[in-house]
Amino acid sequence: MKLYTKTICPKCLWVKAEIERAGLQAEIINIDKDADALALLQQKGYMSVPVLEVDGSWYHDQKEMVQAVQLMHA
Repeated sequence: MKLYTKTICPKCLWVKAEIERAGLQAEIINIDKDADALALLQQKGYMSVPVLEVDGSWYHDQKEMVQAVQLMHA
């Protein structure tokens, strides 16, 4: 699981907290510091973060991210 974030991103912090609350871990990728990651998100059509990638599935909607995390925790 990878969570794409930015340095200042309250929504990213919320999703990260939900992942931790579920007892899971995610690789945190800061697109402010990783140009390749930023390019990948842009290539996929994402213009903002957070973006969550889980086993090849991509989520941009925060509710869908939390649902995906909850399913992994179940």
